[in-house]
Amino acid sequence: MTETMTRNASYRLQGAMYFYRAKTIYCRYQYALRDPVDPVLLQEAVNAALEGADYFKMKLVREKREIRLDQNDQPFTICQGHTLRAMPEETGGYLFNVSWEEDTIFFDWFHFVADGHGVTRFLTRILMEYCNRRYDAGFDCPPLGSAPAYDMEALLAYDPTAGEEGLPEIEPVPVQAGQLRRSILRLDKQSLVDAALRCDVKPVSALLGLLSLSLQPFVEREKVEYCYSTDTRRTLGVPEAFYNCVASFRHGVDAGPEVRLADIAADIDADLRSSLQPTAQLTQMAKMMGWVCRVDALKAPLRIKQRVFSMGEAMGNFPADFWISYLGDPLGPDRDYPPALNDYIRDFEVWVPPDGASVGFEVASLHGQLICCIQDKLGRAGLTDAISAVMAREGVQVLGAADIGPALPYQE
Repeated sequence: MTETMTRNASYRLQGAMYFYRAKTIYCRYQYALRDPVDPVLLQEAVNAALEGADYFKMKLVREKREIRLDQNDQPFTICQGHTLRAMPEETGGYLFNVSWEEDTIFFDWFHFVADGHGVTRFLTRILMEYCNRRYDAGFDCPPLGSAPAYDMEALLAYDPTAGEEGLPEIEPVPVQAGQLRRSILRLDKQSLVDAALRCDVKPVSALLGLLSLSLQPFVEREKVEYCYSTDTRRTLGVPEAFYNCVASFRHGVDAGPEVRLADIAADIDADLRSSLQPTAQLTQMAKMMGWVCRVDALKAPLRIKQRVFSMGEAMGNFPADFWISYLGDPLGPDRDYPPALNDYIRDFEVWVPPDGASVGFEVASLHGQLICCIQDKLGRAGLTDAISAVMAREGVQVLGAADIGPALPYQE
């Protein structure tokens, strides 16, 4: 362990938001490979990746009033099957899990330890180590270091709510909660790019507009509110960080029956571009982390801190009708991986529960497709049909849609 990693308190607050939330946030990446998985080689690959990524050799320690990360000296063991396991209770103390079934590898992690952008480097490394053993791929696998914790005090200097009493005045959006269902929508990436070019906006801005138009009949209000996350690593000066580095923003658009993408795309794009400015990211992240720090500093048991935290989640501009996380290429940030790795990956899915929203979208890009993994709590039929209809109307090609069923199976 390095000196940086032994300073466990430095890493505690970066993920504390996800510990304090009322529901545990487990995330899943799953890769379908071109051949059946060899579990012996997969175990060897995970062992090798862990040896080169000290950050993930951590366990969560709960004490009466605080939580912290500590070194986990237990061996990690992969398992067979697609059932989601409780972390860390069923994973030997680790905050992630690796399992397999037929040709698919499942990567699960507790959001406390990392966000999607941070964890991709580690998971991509496991895939590279596996392909080296399974196919003699010859990928170079040097150790993966994580950036030290960012300067929390410097960040909190941007918090405009510091010293304020009470909670922010943000109009709440009623989150609809029916039976949680999963579905996948596959889009032709180029056709979305073309639709964005016609409106002179970013492709992700066009996607936000299309989803807003699709969901409007289901929320039964003309204005659709959504949240999205932005990666703040470079803004904070920690581009190699594994831990959570996300600022979340909320925006609303009028998306009534007569509205078309061209009517709302410019407004959505302007909001998105403004949120990517360093000052905007720092201010929003400071508001979110400022609340985490205030709750964490309370001289109270953890269960009380969790209750207090839930009262102030509006600091992050939650809740919303839907949230979206645009992952992009799931094999690694900024394509920082061997392109030949694509040859061994047949398909990809990503699942995160729609915390604080009626519908959650996780969007990845692979082999020319946009893969939209949807978890919705609306409890109404026809969501994927509605999205497909809007996409077709606006010239975006739908390659396929599938209703997968209920939420991820979880072993209580």
